[in-house]
Amino acid sequence: MQVVVFAVVLILPSFLSGESFLTITKISNECEGAIVEGGDLKCTAKESHYSDYDPGKCAVVCEDGTEVKLPYGVCSNNQLKDCNSEEVKRELKEWALNV
Repeated sequence: MQVVVFAVVLILPSFLSGESFLTITKISNECEGAIVEGGDLKCTAKESHYSDYDPGKCAVVCEDGTEVKLPYGVCSNNQLKDCNSEEVKRELKEWALNV
């Protein structure tokens, strides 16, 4: 019984703040972080939420199916350019902040 109460106390606040397991994404580098953060902001501005990243279209996909293109020049041959490039990092960060 105590374990159940403890689990509810830990999990409940995240659900109350609007988070769910669908919004938690493993981020392995700065570029992915900017894509997820910027994608969520862009989708929220369209009254939706970030769902996924489609590298073939160089776009984030919102839960309602809306696609938001990443900035020009950060993708090549259906994939994100090298995230070690300061230019790519800068472009993605600027894109994420400009809602």
